[in-house]
Amino acid sequence: MKKILFLLLLPITCFAQGEISNFWEYGDGSRGISTVINDQDDSYMIIKDKIEGLYVSILYLRADGTFYSRNSTPCGNDCSYYSSGTFKKIDETHIQLQIKVSGQSRWCPGGRITNTEPRDLGIFEIKTYEDRYDLIKINNK
Repeated sequence: MKKILFLLLLPITCFAQGEISNFWEYGDGSRGISTVINDQDDSYMIIKDKIEGLYVSILYLRADGTFYSRNSTPCGNDCSYYSSGTFKKIDETHIQLQIKVSGQSRWCPGGRITNTEPRDLGIFEIKTYEDRYDLIKINNK
């Protein structure tokens, strides 16, 4: 009976692992993200479908282990934020993020700011849903 149950669940398990693995295959485009990756937020929501529209926060994950996130604005004269850095796959359900550079445009309060201090954001758990991934911080470093 256990063997039959195992054989029935095997395709579901393989599909789920494959779906999580798709998280790393973002080299072909961008995905919407709840906010630009920063050192204040402990969670992010990433949309599975490619983003074609404008005026949303966008995440680019590249095959070389780097990321770029930014928010787009309806006009070049609006405040915008960005960050870039590296990500490291810990396992199928965990990712480590580190910011290398972040900043804001000259139209933001305080003017143009660029921060080149590397910041390890820690390890995030990846929760998979039908239409999105949630990244939830599980530690600080």
